[in-house]
Amino acid sequence: MIRTECNVEVRYYETDLMGIVHHSNYIRYFEYGRIKMLEEIGLPISEIEGRGIMLPVVSTFCTYKTPSRMGDTLKIISSMESMPMAKMRIKTQIIKESSVNPLTPKMEIGSVVAEGEVVIGFIKSDTRKPCRIPEYAAEIMEKYF
Repeated sequence: MIRTECNVEVRYYETDLMGIVHHSNYIRYFEYGRIKMLEEIGLPISEIEGRGIMLPVVSTFCTYKTPSRMGDTLKIISSMESMPMAKMRIKTQIIKESSVNPLTPKMEIGSVVAEGEVVIGFIKSDTRKPCRIPEYAAEIMEKYF
């Protein structure tokens, strides 16, 4: 299993007129966590793409639990429970780590803000045809499963 954590601070432009994070930004947080996870295990996306493989999003799913506001610090936990073959299935949980926003109730600190999953495929850059995980990437990931 691969499991990584990173933090992000909610910025003003990510909020809506109600002062809470717009729902579309959670998918961006999922992506940020996924990019950091791949970097941490030694597979930066720039290297994968440089070797002729693209990583299109096949599907996303997100459940929203508690609102976040500007100034909240969110912990993004990304995990992969099985070895990818033709697709990577990455689960993400976002937790409210801390807040400097006076509108954030103290009881929300430590609570799950959102959780979900993203499925990523592998395609060859030149043909745009689906392929299996590249051998070098599989070798790096094997030690986690």
